[in-house]
Formats: sequence, C-alpha cells, structure tokens
Amino acid sequence: MDGMDASFEAPLLLGSQIFQFLREQIIAGKLGEGARLNELALHKSLRVSRSPIREAFRRLEVEGLVEIIPRRGAFVRSISAEDLREATAVRASLEALALRLAAPSIDPEKLEELSQVLQRMDEAQEKRNVEEFTRRHWQFHKILIGLSGNQILARTYDMVTQPFISPRFTYRYLKRLDRFEGVSHRDIYNLLASGQVLQASSMMERHAMAFLDPSLQKVPEPVEKRRRKGSRA
Repeated sequence: MDGMDASFEAPLLLGSQIFQFLREQIIAGKLGEGARLNELALHKSLRVSRSPIREAFRRLEVEGLVEIIPRRGAFVRSISAEDLREATAVRASLEALALRLAAPSIDPEKLEELSQVLQRMDEAQEKRNVEEFTRRHWQFHKILIGLSGNQILARTYDMVTQPFISPRFTYRYLKRLDRFEGVSHRDIYNLLASGQVLQASSMMERHAMAFLDPSLQKVPEPVEKRRRKGSRA
C-alpha cells in the first residue's frame, strides 16, 4: 500500500473517498482475494485518523467486498461458487425487472449509447482484451439497469454485482461464450430497439442464468441433421 498518499489531497480524505479508493482497487484486482487491508499502514500512508478508515472498511463489508474478522482485521472477501450462484439468481431477477420497468424510458439516444458499448465489447472480445471487456460489459448492464429509473433497484444491483466485477471472472466468461446460444447481448439490444421490451426482459433473465444452468448450453445437433447440412455444403 506504499504510495497511496499520492492519490489523495489531505482536505479530501474522508471515509467516502477512502471507501471509493479501496473499492476500485478491489474491483480492479489490485487487492486480491484474501488480501489484508492494513489499517495501520493506511493510517500512516494516508495521514488520516483511523475513524474514516474503519468507516470505509464497514462500507466495503456491507457491499460484500470485505470480510471483517474480529481481532484479526479486514480482508478482501474470497468469492465461492455458492456466492456466485446466489448472486447470479438475484442479478437475473433484477435485470429482468429493470427492463420491464424501462418501457417508457427507452429513447433513441439510449439505444445509440448501448449500440456503441456493444461495438466496444465486440472489439475487446475479438482482441481478448479482458480488462476492456470487463469495463464495457459492466457499462452495458449498468445502462440497462439505469433505464428502469428505479434508484433502489440500481443500488441493490450494485451491491449484488460489484464483488464479481473483475478480470478473473470475465476471463472465465469469455472462455464459455461459445457454449451457449440465445443469450447474446446484441439479441437483447435488437429486441429493445424493436420495442419488444417484455421479450428482451425474458431474454435478459435467461442470459444471466445461462452460465449456471447446464440445460441452457448448446445441445449437439442430431447426426442426421448434421449430415443434411453437409450434403448442402
């Protein structure tokens, strides 16, 4: 944590700034799972009292990014497979609800914004740029959540999803993309652009759950069907 003081100005060192700084470090993977957040080191390097540091730790714990262990300290929380399954189920419901609420709010400007983000996602996927894809993927879903106009939904979504925004999860995601069908971001966009909001909502929920549900993986075509295709080639 050496050099952290360079990112701050003393008058601005409040709990919220420390919270935001540590949160960004965790999401970016600069503070890995199990890393200890050293309160004394932060106290010395940031030149602030321990009170705002502890406040930041508590807020990180509420968001699920940090685990505070009595008499041991604060640690970046490790994410289990069960954590991912539970969060994905909640995320799927929130995203589907957001689109159902979004019907009156989808205007051409928002559709253009989504289209541009999709283009950046495609470019990042083609180049296997995991960090860029992570940013654009998160941006795409945040725009959709924002269309709901529901601030409580948006805050809940952030709390549920932020522990899982990291390049390591994106890498796993990219490796599995070609194993699924009917869960394309572009398909969701096309439904929204054509005014089929309820269909987009249903596809969004399927999209979120697909990577946990083996029944949604591609099923090999029957041999006879593959032969007919080969004979037409």
